[in-house]
Amino acid sequence: MEKEPTYQEWGFKLIPSSHGELKRRKRYYRIFYGTVHWHTADPDNIHKACVPFVQYGEEENFEKARKNGNIRAIYPCHILDQDLDEVMTAMKELREKEYN
Repeated sequence: MEKEPTYQEWGFKLIPSSHGELKRRKRYYRIFYGTVHWHTADPDNIHKACVPFVQYGEEENFEKARKNGNIRAIYPCHILDQDLDEVMTAMKELREKEYN
């Protein structure tokens, strides 16, 4: 049986962080919208979710950005207070968009 991928992105928005670079690459919040599969905690279900990730650089392809180490998927995304309104707006817009 083939294992479902943990993340399947339907849409995203890159929101520039008001602070920080890594190796001269700007820090962004990648607001992911799609499905998540909780293999251990909920192995039989896939859930729609909105997930903020830290991303360095502007790579649009989610899997490529993860494989290149541009997306920090192993630690939480700390949303700075001054960026919170823009991040929340992006989440709301992605939720309201039609996805098949």
